Amino acid sequence: MQLKKLNRTKIIATVLAMIFLFVGGVFAFNQHVSHVLNQKDIVKIKTNNESTVLFYRDDCGSCRSIFYYTVMKRDLLRKNIQLVNTNQPKNRHYISEYKLTEVPTFIHLKYGKIAERYSGTNIEKIDQVIKGD
Repeated sequence: MQLKKLNRTKIIATVLAMIFLFVGGVFAFNQHVSHVLNQKDIVKIKTNNESTVLFYRDDCGSCRSIFYYTVMKRDLLRKNIQLVNTNQPKNRHYISEYKLTEVPTFIHLKYGKIAERYSGTNIEKIDQVIKGD
């Protein structure tokens, strides 16, 4: 009887610890994504390889809706995604350079050439652009 109580206590403690770690990890990731979203770094787009560029604005609701997914792809799945906040005045030259008409816009580059483009929040289409299909 005593052994069953001890095992039950260990199981409950383990489950609670796992929930605590998971919630803490989710909170930390959300903080990281929020920090990245609000950065207004001056970006020099790398064109010497294959990558995807996400053009966004930190005050755009549609951009926010796909930003967590995009950062997860970049950070956790090691996809080569460059993030360009067009609210940074020194990044605005990309608007005319890449003929941007709306955000979010994903552009897949292959050695400096535009291979594919998508503006919107459809996850399947975003995945196609990130993969370069």
